[in-house]
Amino acid sequence: MDFRIALAVFFSLLNFGCAALFVWQLRRRGDRLQVAVVAVWLWAIAMTGLVNLQILMPPEWQDFMRRWFYLPLAVEMVWNVLFLQFLFLGLLPTVLLLRRLRPLPLARPMSPHQISRRNFLYLASYGAAPTLALGMGVHGSLTRNELRVREYNIGIAGLPPELEGFSIAHVSDLHSGIFVGPDRLKIVSQAANDLKADLVAITGDMINGSMKEFPDALVAIQAIESRYGSYLCEGNHDIFPGPGLMVEACAQNNLSMLYNTTRIVPVNGRRLILGGLPWFRRGFEVKPEVANRLFPDRQEGDVRILLAHHPHLFDIAGSADLVLTGHTHGGQIMLGDEVGLGPMFFRYWSGAYRRGNSTLIVSNGCGDWF
Repeated sequence: MDFRIALAVFFSLLNFGCAALFVWQLRRRGDRLQVAVVAVWLWAIAMTGLVNLQILMPPEWQDFMRRWFYLPLAVEMVWNVLFLQFLFLGLLPTVLLLRRLRPLPLARPMSPHQISRRNFLYLASYGAAPTLALGMGVHGSLTRNELRVREYNIGIAGLPPELEGFSIAHVSDLHSGIFVGPDRLKIVSQAANDLKADLVAITGDMINGSMKEFPDALVAIQAIESRYGSYLCEGNHDIFPGPGLMVEACAQNNLSMLYNTTRIVPVNGRRLILGGLPWFRRGFEVKPEVANRLFPDRQEGDVRILLAHHPHLFDIAGSADLVLTGHTHGGQIMLGDEVGLGPMFFRYWSGAYRRGNSTLIVSNGCGDWF
């Protein structure tokens, strides 16, 4: 609870601090922009109220909020998570510089009946970020039940004929919670079942942030059928409620959570060896044994598959034939295959990558934050 209160205070200060900087700059343009000043404060109040509601509300409210307030919450998340910090960090030095170089007043007197073209463009620039946040929220609301299935044919060196054509349904980032409820989760389960895969791999982030969100995810996972079962690994959101709670919940509900361990799956007389790693924040890059020590000595015809949430684990997983990950959500915001947040923050952010005899598949995820 203390962390949630601190987070609510942080976003409140950030919203009203950003609004104060906006207002200071607006007032430098003249006295006839009072409507814009009021709009800035109202936007700050709305975004602060919504983010505090989302952070502090009881989990029991999620179904109601998801059903009736999906759009405003989506807009709020885009604003607070993607835009607000950058706006504040950009405005603060600008205001300090302008205050030092050009003290008030700066604006020319305006006509009492009309606004100047310069001030109109100035106001339009102020509305760009909220308008973009609103547009992204509307897009998210309209497409929230859409789901794309991508299929890959993976070549594995030395693959025995008994494993040729073996299929895996890779499901990642369910994010059961405020934005992903039973309806969305049912779509995911049905899409996975339609693939009629031999095995299911679920690579983390079953929940968004609370174990009270786990029952809906559990129903969805248990509804996915496959001949050789479903196997899971831990994601960063799965540890938000507390270390080990998700692992314990999976054990209690007979879900095969691979937590620093492997599972040998016999397939037509051959061994499919599944390994799973817990969530690693940092430091794993210099510890290749973290992945390599998982697997037993290789026998002829073995196929090694590593489940890990963060795609950068591919760099230390040279002993695995196939690595399945998620976490990146396809780069979150991409303007093309190579332009966007994905390549800014990740070495691997979407789709298939290959190094030597190993292949990495990064899922864009089935659920989302906003």
